[in-house]
Amino acid sequence: MKELFAKVEKSLTKFSDIFAKSIVLNIISSAFMMIMPITIVGSIASLIRGIDMGGYQAWLQSSGLYNLVGAVYQFSIGLLALYIVFCIGYQYAQKSGMKKQSLTIGLTSIFAFLVITPYTPAESAYGAATLSTTWLSSSGMFMAMVVGFVVGYIYKFSITRHLEIKLPEQVPPTIARQFSALIPSFIIAVLFVLINWIFSMTSMGNAQDALYAVVKIPLSAVSASIWGLLILNIFVYLLWFFGIHGGMAIMPISMLLFTSLQLENLAAYQAGLPLPNWITGSYIAIGSGSFPLVVAMLIWGKSKANRSISKLAVVPALFGVDEPAYFGVPMIMNPIFFLPWVILVPTLLTLGTYLLQAIGLVGYHTGASAGGFVPFFVTNMVGYGIPGLIWGAVFFILAVFIYLPFVKIYDKQCLAKENGQPDKEE
Repeated sequence: MKELFAKVEKSLTKFSDIFAKSIVLNIISSAFMMIMPITIVGSIASLIRGIDMGGYQAWLQSSGLYNLVGAVYQFSIGLLALYIVFCIGYQYAQKSGMKKQSLTIGLTSIFAFLVITPYTPAESAYGAATLSTTWLSSSGMFMAMVVGFVVGYIYKFSITRHLEIKLPEQVPPTIARQFSALIPSFIIAVLFVLINWIFSMTSMGNAQDALYAVVKIPLSAVSASIWGLLILNIFVYLLWFFGIHGGMAIMPISMLLFTSLQLENLAAYQAGLPLPNWITGSYIAIGSGSFPLVVAMLIWGKSKANRSISKLAVVPALFGVDEPAYFGVPMIMNPIFFLPWVILVPTLLTLGTYLLQAIGLVGYHTGASAGGFVPFFVTNMVGYGIPGLIWGAVFFILAVFIYLPFVKIYDKQCLAKENGQPDKEE
């Protein structure tokens, strides 16, 4: 077992080193670290606003706190793409020898991103345009990353080719830098206006919708079967791994395939009849995509940074709020956690539930929903009764142990950095 663990550690460490040497991934990682305080604050606000137990929601709304807390969420997580596009542009400049232009490139990235984001024009010359926040949230994060890199590259290209306005040396540097940014800013404006115009001529209407349409193409042939459900579950976390909100992207397909099956089971359950559908798009839950990892970090982690982040992330993760761990650890674009997060744990939950139902240890899902932002044991109790409660605990323990070797490898790397030592292979 020790030899196997050593081989896995060696392979993952080499793979991680390849990622670590990538300037692209370094930029993304640094950008995510910049927005971590915003994501944690927004996630806590989401949790406070979303919990639905007893008369809590009624009190929250009657007290006026519902909208106040909602504002914190809306302008943090709800504008995540806007923050990340600035940070990508900023970090691109920082790591590409353009530190003095960092703020300008970051701000220009926001401008370019907004140019290709759909909005409703003003109805009159003196009216106000309306910009939906749909693509400014996590739904637009992948596009935001692309835009940040494109803007940074254009600036770097312009500077290395001397495509800039140079003023006399007597002009203060702050003013001179703004004039030198005019030509690359103009190129960026023209480019993104053209992109916007090209996509407006298509059936998709805009670049943001076009990107999501491309993401959904491989899922168009998925059926309402156990293998279709497994593909969807893996795809959710595959998208999250690259910074795209997997749940938002997959939800329409999942609802189309499974909603009617869930409703049929719910009707039969309420009527006291045998449940008709084996596959309903549901499976035994273990919390959120980050909860078993966070618990594994708290049990076995020694790195101060990992333990601090895990302590902040554990309660939100219990209630299904993953952003603190996704962006704080980070899990996004972290090659060490790809296998357990994207492949192993979703497969355990999907095929494990199917197997338990096949041998009669767990019944079919009732079709009932416990609502959002509730602990996984409540979800399992509502959907599968006492057997779901028991097997949910078993699956959670298994998931924690699946993450164990990966957590130890990552924690070892983080601990070496904290101690100012290189992470050597033993």
